[in-house]
Amino acid sequence: MATLSNVTRNAECSLSYQPIPLYRDQKQTKAKIKLDLNAFCIRRPRETFFIHVENSHLIAWGIAQDDLLIVERSEEPLINELFVIEQQGKYQFYQFFSEINGEKILFSLDANKPNLRIQNWDEVNMAGVITNVVHQMRNRTSQMKYAA
Repeated sequence: MATLSNVTRNAECSLSYQPIPLYRDQKQTKAKIKLDLNAFCIRRPRETFFIHVENSHLIAWGIAQDDLLIVERSEEPLINELFVIEQQGKYQFYQFFSEINGEKILFSLDANKPNLRIQNWDEVNMAGVITNVVHQMRNRTSQMKYAA
């Protein structure tokens, strides 16, 4: 479960200080391109924030505990998009599955949470649409550090 206190908001339009070399294959010795993950993953910096995933029940969706979600504030998700709802100070994760006769069907990404059926988006407190997942290949819980 992600809580509001675990969110780092990207309020500034600044990019990271050091773009990283991008190699297309292992024989390449000099990088022609430098990649900044901010530029690659974030389309609208002022509307984007991060959520550190603490919920271990999202694995069926390819989202593991300690992953970092990149979320863009959006008025309404499109069908099949994953999005975030704020409920009682905590974030819940859903997929906009379908819309039938004006009723929106929302699948919970957490099997322990109920699916929702709503008529209007006003019925839920939409935080944003998940645009990217930064997946940790190693367990970094005890040593995770963030640049200031």
